[in-house]
Amino acid sequence: MLQEKLLDNAGASRASILMKVGACVGGTIIGYVSQWFGRRRTIVVAALMSMLLIPAWILPTTERSLSATGFFMQFFVQGAWGVIPIHLNELSPPQFRSTFPGLTYQLGNMISSPSAQLVNAISESHFVASWAGTRVEAYGPTMGIATAIIAAGITGWTAFGPEKRGRHFERALPAGMAVAENLDVLDADDGLAALKRKDAGVAHVETKASAST
Repeated sequence: MLQEKLLDNAGASRASILMKVGACVGGTIIGYVSQWFGRRRTIVVAALMSMLLIPAWILPTTERSLSATGFFMQFFVQGAWGVIPIHLNELSPPQFRSTFPGLTYQLGNMISSPSAQLVNAISESHFVASWAGTRVEAYGPTMGIATAIIAAGITGWTAFGPEKRGRHFERALPAGMAVAENLDVLDADDGLAALKRKDAGVAHVETKASAST
């Protein structure tokens, strides 16, 4: 917005704020929709919509048009990425649901950490004409291509993955309680109670056997 669209700091800041508002609204609405529409389908549709909006995101030249198109772009971007944490939660092994989502998310951040430097390097080595006809660094096209690649990647990765919406983690036993895996239990408390009953039954049998001897 500063280099290619030639907005001043105030205009670029206002446009950025409106884009972030779109991200908050999209994350809220699309996250709610994923409760009944499904995590995978929601992520895929939102990511595809963000890809379709890329031209509208990078081509406008005025603050108003950039704010409007940026709002809807961020609406669908955060709508897709906002569902990913709960999708990871539902895919995680129940006993490690506190570790798995955060670990996988941060591993992804670690792998993608050079992306900002790559985008800057590519943008600063290529040039386009601004709306005023001046030669400027190609931030817009580079960011558009990078966003399309990322959205396509998350679409493909999610579309061919599993869906475990609505998992009941409270029915899983704590880690290390594999001895109870064959017990018919509803949740962790039932599992502990069942183990206690099983231990009590074994102790009772052992007591009877000792008495008979």
